[in-house]
Amino acid sequence: MGNSSKQQALSKIRFLEDQLVSLDHYLPETYDYLMRELDIQKRILAELEVQEPFASIDAEKSK
Repeated sequence: MGNSSKQQALSKIRFLEDQLVSLDHYLPETYDYLMRELDIQKRILAELEVQEPFASIDAEKSK
């Protein structure tokens, strides 16, 4: 589950970054929206990347 969720988050991040690059002129509301969504996806990715080592640490403690 973790790996496919990470892939989904990475795909969304790439998409949002492409959308930001493709803005032909500065559109404040659109830019703000894309940046908010990008921040959300990067936070989700960071959470997933932290969960894996934490799960390993917890598994070692319970042995």
